Amino acid sequence: MQSNNLSTHFLSNLLPKSVQSMPPANQMPAAPQQQDPLAQLRDIHVPTEVSIWPLDWGWWVLIAVVLLVLFGLYRTISAHVRHNKPRKQALALLESISAQQSNWPVALNSILKRTAISYYSTQQVAGLYGKQWQAFLTSALKSPDNKLESDLALLISNVYQANPNPRDFETCKGAVKSWLSKAKLPKNKRTVNGLSSENVKEPHHA
Repeated sequence: MQSNNLSTHFLSNLLPKSVQSMPPANQMPAAPQQQDPLAQLRDIHVPTEVSIWPLDWGWWVLIAVVLLVLFGLYRTISAHVRHNKPRKQALALLESISAQQSNWPVALNSILKRTAISYYSTQQVAGLYGKQWQAFLTSALKSPDNKLESDLALLISNVYQANPNPRDFETCKGAVKSWLSKAKLPKNKRTVNGLSSENVKEPHHA
């Protein structure tokens, strides 16, 4: 018994202390289990959608510019339609006049007069007749047109004839249509420059 104790003490002096301090095999801790590397990854988060509201000041400026352009375009188109409305109505009325009408010169001249009244001073234009009326029609043309001026003179001369010449109908009707297309009519009503209508009465209510 004593010899066994001596052997144990002798062996303990020979073995290093690290070996002496190791626990028995049945008491050794188990090796940690290797973790899945994918388990350490975080979940993928979808980025939050960028909201368009409230709008940046640049978008407000762009919207304002677009609205101003649309408003200006609307006013321009509306003014153009209003300005040309009497002219278009006159062209439509012109198609209803035929040579079979006994007073076709007066009817044609009335179309010119009503159209001119829509763009110029009513009092002055309504009182023009004869040479003054012819001068007004000529002055309203965008550019000189000798043939058209001659045809308008033919129409005015027929107005004052008791029996108009039926052969002049197509020429006179064409003159009215050409004047309606070529006349430079003002956008705002104005007086007739250089033409006086004082104490002048128009015959036949033309």
